[in-house]
Amino acid sequence: MVEVGGLMKYPHVLLSQAFDLKMLMTAYWNVVLKRLIDSMALHLQLSISNLVNEDLETEIVSELMGPNHGDGIERMMEEPPSIAVKREKLIKSIKKLKESKEVVCKIMDGIVTFAN
Repeated sequence: MVEVGGLMKYPHVLLSQAFDLKMLMTAYWNVVLKRLIDSMALHLQLSISNLVNEDLETEIVSELMGPNHGDGIERMMEEPPSIAVKREKLIKSIKKLKESKEVVCKIMDGIVTFAN
């Protein structure tokens, strides 16, 4: 609870000016606070960006190149077993389709030859 009884001894104009000044300072403080929060967020974002761009980049490059000079790249280039199985199945399917095509062509040639 705020005691306002002591304010009655001051002139109304002075109280009005004091109130206006308090409201201006409150509004200014709210702006300063929001700018501080925004500034901190931008600073954190910049710090994280610098960390990723500088520190982690060297870490990733050293991991990829490694002491074996390219061991990490070779690991990345390895084919996963599931993909290898799918590739083998597709190769077998293509082989069967080519054989089926040859059989169909022979049958069609036989039909054309028989019709003449």
